[in-house]
Amino acid sequence: MKTGTQPEKAANLIGVERTARILSAVAEAEIGNLTEIARRTELNEATVLRYLNSLAALGYVERFNSTQYRLGWEIFRLGQRAFSGQVPSEAVLPTMERLMLEFNETVNFAAHKERSVVILEVVEGRRAVKKVSDVGQSDPWHASALGKSLMASMPDSVWRDIVASAGMPELTPHTITSMKKMAAEIKEIRERGFAVDREEAAEELTCVAAAVPAADGGSSRYALSISFLTHRLTPESLEHAGAQVIAAANEIGRKLP
Repeated sequence: MKTGTQPEKAANLIGVERTARILSAVAEAEIGNLTEIARRTELNEATVLRYLNSLAALGYVERFNSTQYRLGWEIFRLGQRAFSGQVPSEAVLPTMERLMLEFNETVNFAAHKERSVVILEVVEGRRAVKKVSDVGQSDPWHASALGKSLMASMPDSVWRDIVASAGMPELTPHTITSMKKMAAEIKEIRERGFAVDREEAAEELTCVAAAVPAADGGSSRYALSISFLTHRLTPESLEHAGAQVIAAANEIGRKLP
């Protein structure tokens, strides 16, 4: 009996692993054809096509233009369900919406989850040109205001370990790529109370963020940010945005358990 079930169990695990690899490849490609997805997964095209057909039938993948694939609506629905309930919306959204109305810029709420900075809530500004974020996306630790504000709430040994593990790739000419400069940045954030991403993750984009204080006084799990096109900021408005995002993060912190 056991000898019969072991190969079946192994085959099921292979199927699960292949499904995950194919979904990841479709996500990375955003819009990809069979050849590209097969190359990314290192599986043959016949195998990938069989999985894609099943995933498309279930709504996890969408096929269009006959030969191209992208993630389907079912993935979006599951993703929304995964992130809804992480934090009570009533504790976060009113504060985010108030910030958006004051600055008319995109406001993001993120969490430190499994060594990543993950966006949980987004309230978009109403300007024609704005920063667009997606719920579920990850921000870089070293190059985002959200990531740096969270790191500033951690003991030095912890944030240094995160940066060493995640790396500090140069995303723009302004990205901090050395541990010495990051240590100076963390020190400044702690003194000022908020973090600034000065076109470090994307050119023409400046973000201001503050960590949400933890109830136990330890490292923060959450952070709040406002994203500006750089030309819309002056030194005075940057300081004002910093003060407001600190106040908003403290307000949210009082509502969270």
